[in-house]
Amino acid sequence: MIDSTIPKYDFTNRKTDFGVEIVPLHRILIKRQEISQQVHRLGFYQILIFTKGKGRHHVDFNTIDYSDNTIIPVATGQVQQYEIDPQNNADGYAVLFTPEFLIKEEVDYRFLYEYIIFNHTLQPVALKSTPAIMSILESMLEDQNNPDAFDQSIMLRNQLKNLLILIEREKRKTTDIVCDASLDLYLRFRKKLEEDLSYKLRVSDFCESLNATPKQINAAIKLFTSNTAKQFIEERVILEAKRLLSYSGMSIKEIAYSIGFEDPANFTKYFKARTDMSPKVYQNQGISGL
Repeated sequence: MIDSTIPKYDFTNRKTDFGVEIVPLHRILIKRQEISQQVHRLGFYQILIFTKGKGRHHVDFNTIDYSDNTIIPVATGQVQQYEIDPQNNADGYAVLFTPEFLIKEEVDYRFLYEYIIFNHTLQPVALKSTPAIMSILESMLEDQNNPDAFDQSIMLRNQLKNLLILIEREKRKTTDIVCDASLDLYLRFRKKLEEDLSYKLRVSDFCESLNATPKQINAAIKLFTSNTAKQFIEERVILEAKRLLSYSGMSIKEIAYSIGFEDPANFTKYFKARTDMSPKVYQNQGISGL
């Protein structure tokens, strides 16, 4: 993953030493308003569940509308910003968790890397809550507030898995996808790209680790994004460049080096060819998609 000076919020649980916490949204939207309204990068996974109110939330240059019973998943590493309107009276919960809390054996990786909940390239991003989802959430709250409960962490982990399963079901109901080998290849490609993000990456660099040919990789990526694998890599590099130009305070030279360019001039050419403006112009305009 790429480091930057975009403010990053790491996970801290004031109630327990577990890597999971359910936080009332009013605590974030009202009590931590100054912090929440700043653009920041998450160092954990987050599921926002708005039980009431209407408004907008911003994730990686995308504006997501929410209303009563809306769920917005946000993955670790994504950049977000709360749009806070005191008149809105929005409320609900944020379920925060770390990969380390969720993943205790190899099969658990599927919740983060085979599920499409946190994949914002597959629409819709915002989902609707259900009575079953709220029932699991209420059980998690009950266990969180009962520190003397037997095997509290195991119970919370199992409940979190059930919550993710139910949200995944809702996503798959509303997303026109076929859950087959192509989806698996697409998800593994995205995971590998996030781990090794650099403009130097080529489709051929993924073949050995994914046990797939360039043709198979391209077909899978195009099926779910309408882009070739090469275009998908470029869009992800440009997204990271925009994040850093907009929010990090890093120099253009530092940004160029951080995403794999040895010559900042080449970064300028690369960025301009894909955005119709130079990194300097983009940075000076203070463009904020969040």
